[in-house]
Amino acid sequence: MSEESYGAFAQELHREFPRFALVDKSQSPSQKVIDVLLRIVTLGQNRHYLSHVITTFGQRVYVPPTWEAMDPVDRIIILRHEAVHIRQYKRFTWPGMMLLYLFLPLPLFFAGGRAFIELEAYKETLTATWELRGPEAARATSLRDQIVQRFTGSDYGWMWVHGRMIRRALQRHLESLEVSRESTGLGPKP
Repeated sequence: MSEESYGAFAQELHREFPRFALVDKSQSPSQKVIDVLLRIVTLGQNRHYLSHVITTFGQRVYVPPTWEAMDPVDRIIILRHEAVHIRQYKRFTWPGMMLLYLFLPLPLFFAGGRAFIELEAYKETLTATWELRGPEAARATSLRDQIVQRFTGSDYGWMWVHGRMIRRALQRHLESLEVSRESTGLGPKP
């Protein structure tokens, strides 16, 4: 996939979300404040918020300064994940998203609202990986390990302590992709 494919996908997002915008996270005062707060809350363990993490608020997607240097396919996969969050903002509203994401039922360790929101988006990450990089890439243990680490580590403030539950949910999603693939006549599992 090329830069043109990425550009076409970004245009699709603009059609669906007219106020969609990519914002350089390192240039945003609000994102700098969030970075400081996350460092405090995670006792310094979340040090990469400005440099590595993509964040969505409403229809604004805050990206690190390295965004344009990333592979176009990776950017499409990430934006498909972030588009799920944009749709969630429309569905739950800003106050609803903040309540779910930050406080329900707890802000850390059992942040079920945040886990629900992120699991929906990470399922799209698997689907996009399946479609753009192939089933083997989506099935890669390393991808699932990375996603589980996000749920159980400091990236999202230890939002869920039960990695096995997340791993099972991801496996069920991969199985549904396989069933869908077989039902569309794309052949048996390689």
